[in-house]
Amino acid sequence: MPELHFLNRLDYTVLGIYMLVILVVGFYVSRFNRETTDYFKGGGRVPWRLSAVSLFISGFSAFMFVGASGITYNDGGGAVLLFSFALPAYLLGYYIFGPLWRRTRIDTPLQFLTRRFSQGTTYFYTLLAVVPNTLVLGIMIYTLCIFISSALGINEMTFNLVFVQLDGFEFILLVTGVVIVTYTTLGGLWAVMVTDGIQFLIIILVTLIMTPIAFSLLGDGSIVNGISRLATEAPEGYFDLNLKDRGFLFWPTWFVYIIFGYNVNWHIAQRYYCVADERDTRKMALWCGGLSFALPMLWILPIFATPILFPDMAALWPDLSKPEEASFVTLALAVLPHGMLGLLAAAIFAATMSSTDTLFNWLAAVLTKDVYVPIATRIRGAAPGEKVQLWVGKLVVATLGVIAIWVAFNVKRFGGAFDVYMKAESLYKITLFIPVFIGILFTRTPWWSAIVSVTIGVIAALAVGVAAARQSDLPVGFMNILFADIKVNWFGFDLTRYELNAIVGIFVTGGVFLGSTFFNKREGAFKQSIESFERDLKTPAHAEPDTKISVDGLKAYRLMAKLAVLIGLILIPFTFLSWERAGWLNALAGLVAIAVGVAIQKAISRYEQNTLHSTEPSKDLS
Repeated sequence: MPELHFLNRLDYTVLGIYMLVILVVGFYVSRFNRETTDYFKGGGRVPWRLSAVSLFISGFSAFMFVGASGITYNDGGGAVLLFSFALPAYLLGYYIFGPLWRRTRIDTPLQFLTRRFSQGTTYFYTLLAVVPNTLVLGIMIYTLCIFISSALGINEMTFNLVFVQLDGFEFILLVTGVVIVTYTTLGGLWAVMVTDGIQFLIIILVTLIMTPIAFSLLGDGSIVNGISRLATEAPEGYFDLNLKDRGFLFWPTWFVYIIFGYNVNWHIAQRYYCVADERDTRKMALWCGGLSFALPMLWILPIFATPILFPDMAALWPDLSKPEEASFVTLALAVLPHGMLGLLAAAIFAATMSSTDTLFNWLAAVLTKDVYVPIATRIRGAAPGEKVQLWVGKLVVATLGVIAIWVAFNVKRFGGAFDVYMKAESLYKITLFIPVFIGILFTRTPWWSAIVSVTIGVIAALAVGVAAARQSDLPVGFMNILFADIKVNWFGFDLTRYELNAIVGIFVTGGVFLGSTFFNKREGAFKQSIESFERDLKTPAHAEPDTKISVDGLKAYRLMAKLAVLIGLILIPFTFLSWERAGWLNALAGLVAIAVGVAIQKAISRYEQNTLHSTEPSKDLS
């Protein structure tokens, strides 16, 4: 097998500089947050291109480089099919959900529930949404640290802090969690948007280089020979469009989750309603649809070489519960030069930070605007001031972050990253989002329909969890009910916890929700609210014809340009320090990053010049 080169001081330098830059950006962008609408919504002034990049990249995390690489290592053809389902989901956003979310005219995701159903529904959803989403945050941080701790090679090390002793993996969990929470607490949605753009650049740079290098390694210096060797030496059935350990019903279940996740998940809604014009949502959806179909293939293709190059992953990573999930990092350690390895660690960190930042921000928006403000208003008789709300939002982010770090410390005993992530999402996604998915399209249900249908759905899901714990001979405790697996056979179909949770969400929650139409009555405050909501859904949300990119939007673009140039200037000097291991790749990536930064800055200058000329009064030349 190829020799692995773990990160050294050059890589630590790159990774450390990146984390420092992220914190500086958080402090800088915090100046954009003059009101809570800036912190949670970007003031409704986020340029659509920036929002589109953020929408796309927020769907990726270390899961794509850990969980997805494990799937690709075992089932290459199945992985290609698995990660191509986002395209039809985004097309649904293009035709239906993007414009509808912009027409809701909301400031936080769960305000949709208040407008469509009732304020009580918002409180109810908040209590239910915080728990599973905080679990997902913890899982994202945990998955990220599988990569970073493996790349650093410090899993066996011990760190003695003031009050506690941590192993290498736990130490990385703590440091990573603190950086992510601090950054998001400071910057709000603008911070998420800006770094999403630069994170997109980093990931593209690394993966564009990884793919040809991987096949060149496989073919002893020839990419063509590498592809030929893959075709002839791949494990039997490797290119079949299926997953070996998943039954037939997994595929329609996965498709349903993707449709929900890319159209009615709260962070998706946030990206759609933060732009100025509903026509921009169509551009975003179409752009993301194309990217989501093409780019995951770039991240998957290098892994195709790993079953041949590294046939015994367990021997390389005996401490991991699923060693194949380290296949991407293993390949990187074999082919990338020092400096670029640090950039890769930064890229994986960046991707996860994008997803976690997004979750933190909308959860804080919900708890602040939809829970704290109404309760404080009722108690005090007046709404809290904007500064108070802003500080409460930041405090909420910090608190959720501490809880998520605790979850990350406790989640590793429940299996591989892919399995745990899917179980966590399947706990809530369909059950909670059936009323949202149907409710934005169909408004003939009563104000209590979401509360009742979700309550019954949650009870049914918990019953599945209890059955799973008992089948696995585990104590019926909180974490076991949430994550224990179960296997049953119904009518010849094999079902796991993942499929059963989906069935509960679709048929139990969906059936009760649609059944409530027989009790639909419109009267009082609900009648006024739902009719106003229906009028808004029918009224296009268009910006003024001469609407221009806001000052903050231009500052965000300039910041992205400077960060891109900075990345290039960091990488280029490492060319000569790592020359013996393809150091020229550092120069290549650095020059591309600088070129992107210069191109962004030139585009901003052209835009400002055109805007200035278009606003100048016409002169009488007669």
